[in-house]
Parts: sequence; structure tokens; C-alpha cells
Amino acid sequence: MLDDLKSIFKSSSEEEYAELEFAGEEAKHVPIVIDKIENFTCADRIIRHVREGKIVFARIKDIKNTNSDELRRAVQKIKNVCISIDGDMVGVGDEWLVIAPSL
Repeated sequence: MLDDLKSIFKSSSEEEYAELEFAGEEAKHVPIVIDKIENFTCADRIIRHVREGKIVFARIKDIKNTNSDELRRAVQKIKNVCISIDGDMVGVGDEWLVIAPSL
């Protein structure tokens, strides 16, 4: 494994990339959706994506500047669903939320 990592960082004119093999499970492809939370009802759309197994990057900058109470309610609703489906949610900076289902 260490030799594989060393080969990635060495510059070689023969190969432009290196492919690593995983010893465990097969790689699982997860769709990613970029969305925007503009009001409280947008939380339902975000929740639907997460329940479908998609990772959602949700922009919250506009609603944060205009209606922070509505943003707080939407985030709480999404958070409750994440807890119930064993997903995860994290804030990235002041402008984005990343919501992921359990994998």
C-alpha cells in the first residue's frame, strides 16, 4: 500500500494517474446534488434527495441573510431526518450545508 502511495506522488511521464485497488468492499457510487435552501419548504426537497441516497450540497447564504428563523427551522427539520436515517449533516463555511445519507 505504501508503495502505491509513493507511486502517486512521483512524477512520471509514462502515467498521468495511478489506480488504487481497495481490499474491502467494491467502490460505491453515490450521486451528488447541488441545491439551494430558499425557504422552509425547500427542506422537503432536500430530505427527499437524502432519502433517495444522494449527497446534497445545499447553499444557505441567501436565506441566512434574509430570514434566519426560517433557516433554523429548515435545518432542524433536515437534522431530525438525518438522525432518524442515520445520516450526517455538516456546515461548510457560512454558505453551505452538506447532507449525506448513511452508506
